[in-house]
Amino acid sequence: MYYPNPATTQQQTQAAIEAMRAYFAATSQARPHKERQRLANEWLNAIRQMRTSSAAQ
Repeated sequence: MYYPNPATTQQQTQAAIEAMRAYFAATSQARPHKERQRLANEWLNAIRQMRTSSAAQ
């Protein structure tokens, strides 16, 4: 059985949380649409990476 590395999982979770916070901060500050869209994509990519890692287990 494969057990994920807790450090890697924690780093991926932290990256996703930071991306989410950056997106919400940009939204609350009414930043330009392109910037918010870029931040949303970073957030979604971080989530996808977490899901891919967990699916590989």
